[in-house]
Order: sequence, then structure tokens, then C-alpha cells
Amino acid sequence: MNNEDAYFTNDTSGLWIVCDGMGGHQEGNFASHLVTDIFEQIELRGNFDQKIQTITSQFYNIHRILQKKVHKLGNNAVIGTTLVLLLIEEDQAVSIHSGDSRCYVYRDNTLSMVTQDHARNIPSEGGERKVLTKALCAPGELSLEVKKFMTQKNDVFLLCSDGFYDNLSHTLIKEGMQIEVFEEGMSLMSSKVLSGGADDNLTATLVGVR
Repeated sequence: MNNEDAYFTNDTSGLWIVCDGMGGHQEGNFASHLVTDIFEQIELRGNFDQKIQTITSQFYNIHRILQKKVHKLGNNAVIGTTLVLLLIEEDQAVSIHSGDSRCYVYRDNTLSMVTQDHARNIPSEGGERKVLTKALCAPGELSLEVKKFMTQKNDVFLLCSDGFYDNLSHTLIKEGMQIEVFEEGMSLMSSKVLSGGADDNLTATLVGVR
């Protein structure tokens, strides 16, 4: 199975990203890793709002690169990636997402979603299939959902691709996020996904506010 997922974590700068490429392996892999490669190279400066502005401008830059690549490929090519990003600075946070990769938050013994999927199910042979309504992709316009919020002490966040959450119940995700040692929580969730015969790439990262 080809891996079109990519992720970026920088605990020092408080930035975490998960992407799931689309458009065939080569193009999907290019799009998802383009995001992570670019954020490995930039330094976020200024106040919180200025950092958000820098991040969003980078996504428009990435979108332009994808548009140029699609133009070169021709033949009705589609290339892109889902995206979920979390930036935390002191008690401020922002999630930026496009597509169906998710950000969950576990707070006060309650699990909820920070993001809402940009996808819908449509009838197909043998049932339904999921179609993205938004993504960081070309051709088309770029649409990002930006959500600012305040964090609380002991918040736990989970960023993950659909290959991860599609194979886990809400209860199991909550159970994994309750475990104080993140490696153990991630191991529990990953083993449940793999034991269920996952048919997609799975990428996830846990982030805690202490």
C-alpha cells in the first residue's frame, strides 16, 4: 500500500500538521509532503495573529504550486491533500483545516471534534462512498477553515487522517486520549486500528497542554 500521508511536528514552535494526499500515489505524495517540507523550512515570527497570517499565506503559496503542477500534467489531472494544522501559543490556539483529516480535543473527561469534515457520502455500487467537498488541491479554489480558540490546562489534542479514525470508535479514541503517557495511548489506538484490518494509511499525533 502506498503511503500518501505526511506529518510535521515541532513542539518548540507549538505547530503540528497531518496531511493525507490525493490524486494518485505520485501526485498525492507530492502534495502532502510539499506541505510538510515547506513548514520545515519556515520560521514563525511575530504575535499569534501574525503567525496565523504567515501560515495561511504559505497555504496559498502551496496552492499556486499545485495549480502549476496540474497545468503541466494536463489530462484533467487532480492533485491535492487534506490538511489539519494545530498551532498553540500559551493559552491561544488555532486549527486550520481543509478536507477530512481531523482534530479532536479531550477536555474535562469529554471528547469532541475541533474540526468538522469537509466531506459527504454519496450513493455508489455496493453502498456509499465518501467524497471530499474541500481540500488543499488543484484545480479549484483554495478554501481553508480557520478556528481560533482558547486552550485549558490538561487539554489533549489528536490530529489524524481518516485512515486512523475510520477504524476507531468514539469510545476507543477517548480511551486512548485518557492515557497520560502519550506513547501508550497512541500504541493502544494504533493496535486497534491495525487489528481491524485497516485498508488505508494511518497517521496521527497526540498533543498535550500542561
